Amino acid sequence: MINKKKIYISGQISGIEEQAPKLFQEAENLLVNSGYDVINPMKLQHDHDKSWESYMREDIKALMDCDEIYMLKGWSSSRGARVEFDLAYSLGIKVKYQ
Repeated sequence: MINKKKIYISGQISGIEEQAPKLFQEAENLLVNSGYDVINPMKLQHDHDKSWESYMREDIKALMDCDEIYMLKGWSSSRGARVEFDLAYSLGIKVKYQ
């Protein structure tokens, strides 16, 4: 059996909280249909104080278990997505773009 590659979706959430779940879900659907095991940060258990830093700590833990990262359009306007991109790139995690 071939192991599926695990991919993490990264993109803007802050400032577009209404649209973000739909954008992340559309990306997840596309990636699942492409054969990936997908980590959607919108669906992670965030049992913490709800600060930006706490969200990022949980999201980065999930990213570290992934083979690739998928950057949604507009990711560069997100502080969190830039952190995720920099970390992934620096650690040799393959970067894909929407």
